[in-house]
Amino acid sequence: MCLGIAKVAFRLHIEGQEFIPRTGPVILAANHVSYIDPVIIAIAVRRPVRFMAKKELFRVPLLGWLIRQFGTFPVNRDGTNLQAFKRATSLLEAGEIVAIFPEGTRGDGIRLRPAKPGIGLMAARTGAPVIPVFHKGTEKVFPRGAWLPRPYRIAIKFGMPYRFTGEQASTRQDQVAIFGRTIMEKIAALNASSDYGVQLKDDLTYATGEAMLIKKRGINEPT
Repeated sequence: MCLGIAKVAFRLHIEGQEFIPRTGPVILAANHVSYIDPVIIAIAVRRPVRFMAKKELFRVPLLGWLIRQFGTFPVNRDGTNLQAFKRATSLLEAGEIVAIFPEGTRGDGIRLRPAKPGIGLMAARTGAPVIPVFHKGTEKVFPRGAWLPRPYRIAIKFGMPYRFTGEQASTRQDQVAIFGRTIMEKIAALNASSDYGVQLKDDLTYATGEAMLIKKRGINEPT
């Protein structure tokens, strides 16, 4: 029913659903431009999807209730949230779908930020395939500062699965950073044929530093 409403209200267009396995663990890695991104992604996927979201959103009366209905659990963006990381990995080990926003925060819809190391660490630990996701239109439906959604066309596209191999670099920190950069490139590539104009901000040094910081704070590397 939600899918039907979204197709009517927002002319929702979906591509690449065939890349999402019917069973087994999957990580969805998507760009992030609006608070309603988790809702739209969940509607577009035929399986239940679990999300990470900053804990402050759960305090917003209507939005907090809504994101809870779509299997969202809180994460503290001010530091390395080991509890949220362990929750996500346990869900993946149980064969579920976990969607994350590698950038870690909402973007401006013009440039994709470098990925935080969590996407690489999670893929390395669980072995789950990562499916890049690009969507556009949600930033118009529910822009910054808005209280109610606005009518606007939404399109979402899923790409081919990609797995962490660790072959691109000699150190784990560099492997995680390169994997995150590759995922962001794949997200950007899904938009390559459109006129949306999203650019990838590439900063491997930043991503590597973040990965080293997380290691120091207690997330063990897979063996």
